[in-house]
Amino acid sequence: MSPVRELYNPAITKLLREHDQLSHDKVEERKSFQRRILFLMNTIKFTEFEESFA
Repeated sequence: MSPVRELYNPAITKLLREHDQLSHDKVEERKSFQRRILFLMNTIKFTEFEESFA
């Protein structure tokens, strides 16, 4: 596993757990968690892509 994944995976896992604990009627809160998760996942992919050219 890449160092950047080791850094961000615990945060993503924590956000996923919190997201799953919300009731389905809390749409805005769930969307907020989803945006943060996607941001972190994109950060990982971008960093790995950037490092592949280093």
